[in-house]
Amino acid sequence: MRKSKWKRLTVILAVLLLGAGTVAYVAGRVPAEESGMTGEADKGITEQADVEGQEPEADRTADESETGDGLETSGGAQSGSDEETAQAFHVTVLGDSIAKGYSGDKTVEIECYGSLAAQKISGEAGIPYSYQNFAKNGLDSSGMNEKILPQKEVQESIASADVIFITLGSNDLLNECKRVVQEILDTDTKFKSADDALAVLEDAVKEKPFLILKIINALSNWDYLSFEEQWTAMMDTVCSLKKEDARIIVTNIYNPVANLKLPSTMNQVVEDIIRNMNSLIEDHAAEYGYAVADLFGSEISEHVQADGLHPDQDGQQLIADIVCEQYKTMSQE
Repeated sequence: MRKSKWKRLTVILAVLLLGAGTVAYVAGRVPAEESGMTGEADKGITEQADVEGQEPEADRTADESETGDGLETSGGAQSGSDEETAQAFHVTVLGDSIAKGYSGDKTVEIECYGSLAAQKISGEAGIPYSYQNFAKNGLDSSGMNEKILPQKEVQESIASADVIFITLGSNDLLNECKRVVQEILDTDTKFKSADDALAVLEDAVKEKPFLILKIINALSNWDYLSFEEQWTAMMDTVCSLKKEDARIIVTNIYNPVANLKLPSTMNQVVEDIIRNMNSLIEDHAAEYGYAVADLFGSEISEHVQADGLHPDQDGQQLIADIVCEQYKTMSQE
């Protein structure tokens, strides 16, 4: 009788162990509802697919901190065997809501440029791919260094990546815009986004036009070199973890407020700051061996969502095309 019980327990344990270790492989990009996955992407999603022969930031803007408790991790194309999985092309994405593929309309899913680029690169090479996205809404450079890069899962992904995409910087600028408006208006209001801050500023300027001069002066004196310190700290970490032959492609910063109704002088100040930040990114390219995908000089601002900040699906496709061109150039060098 005891032997019978132990036999049944052994069978049950074996089934549980086999079930826990089973990996489902499917062809094509797997929608969450079809793969049994539910909830937001930033609660931790894993997708599998095969190659065919996928700031300031928040619900409305790039700089609003609408961050989930988990990270989005999306596995891309893989085949059934361990050998094929080991030979897969691994892609890791780091950054803010632009890299995450933020959608201001909860009924519309936006596929991020990293996923699109991973599919294109692996498809052209005829090899399977795996894909992980650790981008987070509202993330700035200090958040990257303090919250994202120290995580073991992120470090392991970077270490196995063949290409690493990084999009960062917009929230550093937008957070400064919010801080300056709050300081100039002497308010304790915690603006959720740059759009909120600018709306309040617009009302205040109607009553006191000289306030705009104070805003412009404050932004002009922003110590954006602090961004450089965070940027190089990030690159030090990434380069210390990555494989020797892994490629890094970073996107520079397009004007995240180009479509907002700013006074022309203020908009010029913002653009000058962006140019300086982009120069810093470019200046360190040779040092860290990364390529810069130029979004500032692209038409990305013409392909944004209703918030005027985040890329729509056409915008994400445009970014994917730009980074793929950079990848192709790096591969030919």
